Amino acid sequence: MSMSGDPSTEDVMDWLNFYKHPFIRINLGDFLDKRVSFSLLSGVFTIEGDRIEASEVNAVWYRRTDAFKNSFFFRNNQRHLVEQTIEQLNFEYASLRHSFATLFHDAYWLNHPLNVSINKMHVLNKANQCGLSIPATYVVNTKDQLLTLMEDQSLICKSIFESTVLETNQATYMMYTEELTPEIVKKLEAKFYPSMVQKKIEKHYEIRVFYLAGAFYPMAIFSQSDAQTKLDFRHYNDDRPNRNVPYHLPQEVQNKLHLLMRILDLNCGSIDMIRGRDGCYYFLEVNPVGQYGMTAIPCNFNLDQLIAEHLIENDHTYEKRKVS
Repeated sequence: MSMSGDPSTEDVMDWLNFYKHPFIRINLGDFLDKRVSFSLLSGVFTIEGDRIEASEVNAVWYRRTDAFKNSFFFRNNQRHLVEQTIEQLNFEYASLRHSFATLFHDAYWLNHPLNVSINKMHVLNKANQCGLSIPATYVVNTKDQLLTLMEDQSLICKSIFESTVLETNQATYMMYTEELTPEIVKKLEAKFYPSMVQKKIEKHYEIRVFYLAGAFYPMAIFSQSDAQTKLDFRHYNDDRPNRNVPYHLPQEVQNKLHLLMRILDLNCGSIDMIRGRDGCYYFLEVNPVGQYGMTAIPCNFNLDQLIAEHLIENDHTYEKRKVS
């Protein structure tokens, strides 16, 4: 299950074709823009007249899905929809994704739509319980609280929910991690929307780890020498890119991360960490369906091939289980 135009999905498909392994790609947007139907009782799914028996599908990769507002259906009907209807259809769209997934209840899932929308605060709490170090984290809604916290530490601010892209008629805005300077705090109202702030960790370097079914593929990102990327490497400097190299995580850190992923019921995801100047490894967050090409390409990890081989292996394994 994927979204249209996702290059990572297409790269894995290329490897499945190379191995001559049969597969079908389903974009959730197809339910809005194509002729589709499915039956929970019979387990039959049809798309543009093609019939698929859910019982014949032994392995499923949930990559990511299009937003309702990206569909042709929404664009064609937007002027007829009131705000409350749009909100309701958004909920219906999410429920449709989960309902469709129930067709393949006997299959192996590489990520599952029920598990990929995770709460950052919950994950940080679980990471701490697993023995991973995390930055001191607070939720505040007044300037006085911020000023008190800033008396003995520097703070950064990031979104509580998943970051998104904000689009207006004038420009497109990205959501980044930002340091709360006295100048920024001074401009704030006395009370504001509840926001997550964390103690700023003085970084030696950043680490992006791709996790696949118990295996770790880590990359160190040397973002500290560039003022543009020092706080958040996603402020990419195309003229002078950060140096990215394969990295070896200590076994103790791997064990704690593996325990966390098991607790979160995730078998795949991109994990963000910091190696502090104090020598400590700090866990930041995990994105179950994030882009992993930025890790695979500079480190020659061949993750597209590894994902394809993992799906093929589990497809055969689950097929044998059904037969036996």
